[in-house]
Amino acid sequence: MQYHEYANIFPLMQGAEYEALVRDIKEHGQRESIWLHEGKIIDGRNRARACEELGITPYAREWNGEGSLVAFIVSLNLHRRHLSPSQAAMVGARIKPLFEAEAKKRMLAGKKADPVANLPQGQSREQAAKAVNVSPRSVESASKVLSEGAPELVEAVDAGKVVVSTAAVIAGETAKKQAEIVSKSETEILKAASVIRKCRTEKRRAERVKKLAEVSLCVEPLSELRQRFPVIYCDPPWEYEHAESESRAIENHYPTLTLAKVKQMAIETITTKDCVLFLWSPSPKLAEALGVIEAWGFTYRTCMIWVKDKIGMGYYARQRHELLLIATKGEPPTPAPVDRPDSVVEAARGKHSEKPKEFYEIIERMYPALPKVELFCRSPRDGWVSWGNEVNNGEK
Repeated sequence: MQYHEYANIFPLMQGAEYEALVRDIKEHGQRESIWLHEGKIIDGRNRARACEELGITPYAREWNGEGSLVAFIVSLNLHRRHLSPSQAAMVGARIKPLFEAEAKKRMLAGKKADPVANLPQGQSREQAAKAVNVSPRSVESASKVLSEGAPELVEAVDAGKVVVSTAAVIAGETAKKQAEIVSKSETEILKAASVIRKCRTEKRRAERVKKLAEVSLCVEPLSELRQRFPVIYCDPPWEYEHAESESRAIENHYPTLTLAKVKQMAIETITTKDCVLFLWSPSPKLAEALGVIEAWGFTYRTCMIWVKDKIGMGYYARQRHELLLIATKGEPPTPAPVDRPDSVVEAARGKHSEKPKEFYEIIERMYPALPKVELFCRSPRDGWVSWGNEVNNGEK
């Protein structure tokens, strides 16, 4: 019998595990069916191999075609294969594009797809991770191993010799270097990965220093706006004392400012006597944000909450919300009752630090006739004045 293209989702049994299967079939016979799709094996390669070695005609049956073929194969294997988290992540990386292909095929055929196969664009990684019970980040690491890893590295992860997070670091090296590393002991593999990670971190840091020097020359002082505004919308580039890892540091996305620098901004040069401030604050920065409000001469009034569609990181609680603090100076008008928004807004998370367009629309409804400026703007909006490094650099 021939193998279906999906048959290699799970790695073949090797060594003692496969030998135990052969002994079991020899003693008790083939107890689980081999599954076929259009006459080709989709599940049961190991049983087919064992039967062939033993001279036994294997028992097989055809899949009924209901639902997702990928999900069917995964469900058959997960309950009987004792995979490590890294091995499961490799399975997740292999089924991710298969889920996408199934969804497209069903859509083109005009069929109603089941929830597993009918994946919206961009969710296949999460769906694959859920299918094999690992984190999306592990699937992402495994995808890197499959796309950039040498055959020896892929085989080492599939065999359980190297964990997928370590393999993802090694995958950036040349194929020859990868093969050399995985031929060593586990301790030596971990040491090599640590050296590689450190070198890359130092390179990223040097690149960030260069970029920070360049963008610092592009910022015009606030006074150059030559206008005063009654509505200020600001998302400061908060500097964090700790980052989850060097590769995920905030500075890898944009230049940050210390709390002292944020407080020292000459906001008074662009604000009218009566002014309202909308200030973004991640929850770990709430105390600092309240200090900024005071330093800028405003009084805190209330806040809104952005509830995101994806959970983030956090040292005490994984964050899925962000705060938009509202403060005033002088006596700015309050919005008309019909223009006062719900304090909780649920909206999808976009690129790093990007805020949902819904908040622009909310502020526009609250103060439709007042001039507005966005500080540290990353994507200029019609009808608003924009200020920030990325605006001046032409970045969107």
